Amino acid sequence: MHALFHRFCRHRPSWALQLALLFKVLPASAFWLLGFSAADTLPAGGLGVIAGTGGQFSRVGSPSQDSSSVFIPHAGFRWGLSDDVDVGYRLVQVTLPFSALGPTLGGEFDGKYRISDPAAANQWAILAGLAYAHVEISGQSKTAWSPGVDLISSRVMTDRYTLFADFRYVATAIPTAAGGQALNHFSTGGVGGGVKIRLTPQASLVPELGLFHLQGQVQGKAVAGHAAQVGVVLAMRIW
Repeated sequence: MHALFHRFCRHRPSWALQLALLFKVLPASAFWLLGFSAADTLPAGGLGVIAGTGGQFSRVGSPSQDSSSVFIPHAGFRWGLSDDVDVGYRLVQVTLPFSALGPTLGGEFDGKYRISDPAAANQWAILAGLAYAHVEISGQSKTAWSPGVDLISSRVMTDRYTLFADFRYVATAIPTAAGGQALNHFSTGGVGGGVKIRLTPQASLVPELGLFHLQGQVQGKAVAGHAAQVGVVLAMRIW
């Protein structure tokens, strides 16, 4: 899901991430497109962390080729700036051109703004982020970057369960690949859904599933496909 997410990137990305698309046709890996987050934000001064894992499946190309990946890591933290705004950072994989195109660990910064009344039954938020990766290989610099935007909706069902859905679009550019970013870019859009399960006042388990579509170019060759990603994180409120 990464290569697919490359352009649509997470990442979320903070990719964001970060489903990610995995290509055999390129080779590539995975980028988290799932956000693992409801629409509510941390209060001013609040700090939270998440950690978890998941996997993905993709079908890309013509004729199509199937790819899968498991145990994709995910970790990050969020900091509340006000009652309706928080910011976050998470580790993601961003594609990079090695001998062809390959992934490396990168980072994604994002900001989330709650646009609904905190007392409303249905909560809404907008999240925007930027993922970036850089590596030096045999004296050569390799970089990739992925901006993205996410619309999040959630509803508290009980004291323990909160349902949420997110609609994400991510773009990825690989300026150091052969032909530059004009010939190496992707866009991805899709939807994810999950549930926030409250375990204690400070801890929640958050599983999520997403479906995405990828379209773009790799070294000037058009590629398109679909991907599914599933994952689960443990979210902890530190203060």
